[in-house]
Amino acid sequence: MQRGRRSRIVAASLVLLVLTVGFLPSLDQAGLPMDEGSLLVYPELVLRGQIPYLDFETFYGPANLWVLSAAFSTFGANIFVERGVGLLYRVAVLLAIFGIAQRWGTILGAGVMFIAGVLLLPLKLSSYAWMGALACGLTALWLFCNESRMRCFLAGLLAGFALLFRPDLGPAVFLGAFPICYGMSWRSRYIFFAGVLPFGLLTLLAGPSQVLNNLFLFPVIHSNPARRLPLFSAGGSLVALLFLHLLACGVNLAAGFFAWRKDGSEGNGRLLTSTALFSAGLTCQATQRLDIIHFLSVGFLSISLLPVSLATLTNGCRAGQPARSISLLGISSVIAVVALTAPEITISMRKTFVAAFTSPQSAVFVNRQDRTFPFRSPQVAQAAGKMFETLGRLSQPGERLFVGPADLRRTNYCDTFIYHLFPDLSPATYFLEMNPLSANRTGSRLAPDVRSADWLVLNREWDAWEEPNRSIETGSDEPNAIVRTHFSLVDEFPPYLLLQRKY
Repeated sequence: MQRGRRSRIVAASLVLLVLTVGFLPSLDQAGLPMDEGSLLVYPELVLRGQIPYLDFETFYGPANLWVLSAAFSTFGANIFVERGVGLLYRVAVLLAIFGIAQRWGTILGAGVMFIAGVLLLPLKLSSYAWMGALACGLTALWLFCNESRMRCFLAGLLAGFALLFRPDLGPAVFLGAFPICYGMSWRSRYIFFAGVLPFGLLTLLAGPSQVLNNLFLFPVIHSNPARRLPLFSAGGSLVALLFLHLLACGVNLAAGFFAWRKDGSEGNGRLLTSTALFSAGLTCQATQRLDIIHFLSVGFLSISLLPVSLATLTNGCRAGQPARSISLLGISSVIAVVALTAPEITISMRKTFVAAFTSPQSAVFVNRQDRTFPFRSPQVAQAAGKMFETLGRLSQPGERLFVGPADLRRTNYCDTFIYHLFPDLSPATYFLEMNPLSANRTGSRLAPDVRSADWLVLNREWDAWEEPNRSIETGSDEPNAIVRTHFSLVDEFPPYLLLQRKY
């Protein structure tokens, strides 16, 4: 028993070490101006006492902001701390996957963990709420499969926190919990659902109407048609990967169901069924915007679980661990299928590991005081540096700053990270991120927010945003009219415009 535990620890540690080496180059790579910028700005606002949904718009749960706030208050607010949290999320996801898969043997556990990690490498290290939610959800499944009072409560608590990270993970969480709950006593079920209760704290903090607006009405009803990408717009390899995910979900469910029927409630069949249902419940995240990032954030789980399912079916769904040869065949088969279906993933993995040992310069960091942000383009980085220097020289602490696109009729994207680089200036708007059909919707507070600003930083690059959805629609011209009437141009730093209020 002790020897088996030692071998599992060694196997998990070695695989995790290899994958961590692959993740490390992402610490120095270019950041996404709005997506990662919000991860730098929102936690600091929380530390200042502001409340998500009430004081600023966000379409995600607050748990990620709480975690980042704690990290920033301990280690400082910078992009490396933020990405360090992202690395911890991925480590937690991989360890939870190993904890689930190792019940079919150490070889399968290590193989499944390796495949999952390789598929996660292209996602880099940004600490998005989705990864925190997956870490909580998968760890909850791993804990929940053993019926003890403490493990059931902790599983429920983690399931609740998964929803606090991403409320839209609800279908996956409850689908995954159902098979395990089905074979448990009522006492264990009550203990599990008692742990889920922290999700209710959300409505107490910001108020039911703001929570409903930010977590359902705006992201699902209003803004989603302008963010969704139709499936026909995706490339052939992405469509093939989506079919591979759906096929993997079917195989995983079949293996879990047959193993569950054969071994009863005491074996691993229930756990495999739960994990398969959990992965199937994530599918909407990929189909609503089928690009490589959204797909891999979902498909990594179903595809990496395939070796367990193949070994289970090959083993006749019998209880116990499959033979070593069956495990190795399942792992190698899945790796080969992924390499044939999407060779760019194999190329990306090779480049990532080469970068870990050659340290190529992949981003240009622009610094302001003790803060920094990495740019992909040296030209844009140089222009931004000059603009930051001018704004820092002319502005006074406490003045209000607004950041957005140059054409405020189309609010598809913005440079949220700029608020992070100027902590001495107060954000002038509720819309620190720009979401289409939300910030520019009829009756929004965008125009009054613009008018309240002392400084505007507008980016012409986002005016050319073009996708096959409703993001091309324009809203009211009132914010643009306010810019023309109440602000004067200080200077241009292409693609940036710096404007100051007329006094």
